[in-house]
Amino acid sequence: MYKDIETQTSYKYLKEVIGSLNEPICILGGWAVFFHVNEGFAKAQGRPYLGSRDIDLGFSVGKKMEDSALAKAIEILTKKLKFQWVSFRLLKEIHTETGKEIKKGENVPSHLIFPMYVDVIVDSIPTNFKKQFGFTPIDEPLLKGVFEKNEFTPMREFKRKLLLPTSEYLLAMKVNSLPERDKEHKKIKDLCDLFALAWYSSSVNIKKIRLTDYVPEKNIKRCLKAIADDDMAKASAQLGDSKEEVRSVILALLGEK
Repeated sequence: MYKDIETQTSYKYLKEVIGSLNEPICILGGWAVFFHVNEGFAKAQGRPYLGSRDIDLGFSVGKKMEDSALAKAIEILTKKLKFQWVSFRLLKEIHTETGKEIKKGENVPSHLIFPMYVDVIVDSIPTNFKKQFGFTPIDEPLLKGVFEKNEFTPMREFKRKLLLPTSEYLLAMKVNSLPERDKEHKKIKDLCDLFALAWYSSSVNIKKIRLTDYVPEKNIKRCLKAIADDDMAKASAQLGDSKEEVRSVILALLGEK
């Protein structure tokens, strides 16, 4: 799905980002799934779970935006770690053969450039957010449950305190994101993550989980409608689990018998 150098580089910068930010640090997206399922997946498959190309960080904005964890994180990411803004995302361009950062003015063919993004994701967007920060971020209302209801799994990684949304919340976030994917590889990765969280996370009981506790039923049906049979086959090829097993787990997860 992704080249090893892409996920390895992303993991290297994940370590650098986590090591630079103030604790606790909320990790979302593919790396959060990785930390939840890698042990179970590796035991079953004999290899690590799929890595991620991007780094997703979650924040609760609060009322004092100028003093928020988000404001401090943006300052560290841009001034210390030298990520550059591209719209609402933070970017470093990486050489696909060397894994090294491409410096400004360096002439590299486009096919040798891997864009590695850091996305900052917030629980809500205050009306004066753009005036304060100069961009409109990705918002994920489910993050309110993480920050306000402590729906997270604490862990230490790279000698830092991380907050991972519970597997149930990550599943709900994937249900919401999958139908919106405009790139096939992201859609298939979401499908892999749904399966892995349901099958390899020790905290999820596929027979008991009710996603309607986290997302509206219409969102679940929309997600189900967006998954084609061919998508199941492509996810199966990435995971190493059979297409029938992937289909069975996904349908059970989304409430289809």
